[in-house]
Amino acid sequence: LTRLPKDYYATKTYTDKLIGYIDSNRGDGKPFFAYVSHQAPHDPYHLPKEWRSRHVGEYDKGWDAVRQERLKRQIELGIVPAGTELAERMWFVPDPIVLAPATRAILGKKMELYAGMVENMDFHVGRLIDHLKKIGEYDNTVFIVFGDNGAEGTDLFKMIAGTPGTRDYLFAAMKWSQTNPNAWGDPGSYVAYGPMWAQVSMTPFSQYKGWLAEGGIRNALIVSGPVVQRPKGSINHGLMFVTDLMPTLLEIAGTSYPTSRAGRELPPLMGKSWGPVLADQAESPRSERDYLAWELFGNRAVRQGDWKIRWQFKPLGTGTWELFNVEADPAERHDLGAAQPDKVKELAALWDSYVAANNVVLPSRSVFETMEDQLPQRTPDDPG
Repeated sequence: LTRLPKDYYATKTYTDKLIGYIDSNRGDGKPFFAYVSHQAPHDPYHLPKEWRSRHVGEYDKGWDAVRQERLKRQIELGIVPAGTELAERMWFVPDPIVLAPATRAILGKKMELYAGMVENMDFHVGRLIDHLKKIGEYDNTVFIVFGDNGAEGTDLFKMIAGTPGTRDYLFAAMKWSQTNPNAWGDPGSYVAYGPMWAQVSMTPFSQYKGWLAEGGIRNALIVSGPVVQRPKGSINHGLMFVTDLMPTLLEIAGTSYPTSRAGRELPPLMGKSWGPVLADQAESPRSERDYLAWELFGNRAVRQGDWKIRWQFKPLGTGTWELFNVEADPAERHDLGAAQPDKVKELAALWDSYVAANNVVLPSRSVFETMEDQLPQRTPDDPG
């Protein structure tokens, strides 16, 4: 490419291309597999001008109020159980109430742009669905809607105001924000919504992308189509994992995973098919003894049943194993490690098994260790 079309926008173009690909092979008697990996709503927040002003003023109230509203709505919809607590506000994020209204409005505009991107993406996904209905393939199509990780908590100001997460960083961001917000969303601009709104997107969970608290690894999942026998619109609370996608799709396609390729033995699939869950025969493809494990940038976690341990570098972690019952405490507010050391030891042994089975190599240091001296330190009486 030497130049882009005048009306180019990635979400629109990806949808146009996908519709074209589907139509180009219609009539060949074969099914299609479409991996629709939109760039939106990842930062930077670029979107056509007509989509930028649909949520003006909606977020001026600040991140705390929006999180509280979202949790209330989640409880009403049955997404989380009554009594669910909000994760504490990150201690380095200011209380929005103490900010001037104009500052809240400027920072709220970041979330307005993000909301516009999500709404625009929904519009173009709707175009794809409408096309499948038009050609008679909608009722024969399985849809899986899934994201890749928790919300992104960084933004442009790491380049102009030092360390992300510091108070100086946030207030420098506010100052810069007031100079040119009208250009936000234009080609060449770089806007992201930062840790305050990332926490809103991960309501009610703790932390966000890059960390192994639930806010960094939990994600929304929607499955629909002829393989789903559960009541329409029902909510499943079972434990599922990204590696389940492959065995699920293989089962739907009526095929199996090969044991070898080009004379070489292939590693076994790690996931489990969602077949029984989609058929309304089970809440999870896993037993209480099955476990999952993660490692990212040296941070690590293990989940078995309702129990989870996590080890994270300071300052967002303690540098030791923390224990949570994520069924009773999805916001991970209550570390039970000191009260149940045997459970920590049991789950830590599973981590050791995972490391050995998967050749996990942990870094001796993490980029996050350099943040420990730069972020404001938490004190015991910090309300969060």
